Amino acid sequence: MYRLTVSACVVFVATSGHAQTNDRINARTLTLAGVSDCMTEAIATNSMDDDGSVIIFSCSATKAKTLYNFLGRTIRTDVVQDRNGKFENRQFGNNACYHRVEDQSGKAVDEFRCDLIIAVGDDLSDIASRH
Repeated sequence: MYRLTVSACVVFVATSGHAQTNDRINARTLTLAGVSDCMTEAIATNSMDDDGSVIIFSCSATKAKTLYNFLGRTIRTDVVQDRNGKFENRQFGNNACYHRVEDQSGKAVDEFRCDLIIAVGDDLSDIASRH
């Protein structure tokens, strides 16, 4: 009976650790898929800004909401009130996803947007301007 109890504990601990590792892998995989989906939408809708040394990919609605929620597992929310309304922002690196919860008049809204920034540097900007 003692061996059975010890074996059951070892199996439980091993599978718990495996489940936690899979959760982290799945969360990372889902977040990266969300980033990819956001960039794909930005390209498809021509929602990109070239600022010379950076390219900003913007997505909204469903793709942005999905990425915003995936980020919620690890990125804390900053609440910001500005002239455009009240936002719950999740910033990661130079990138950010925004959840607008109130418009300028204080009316409740539910709008999402993500801005993903890729630094391309001066060399790539110079190449692009030559062609």
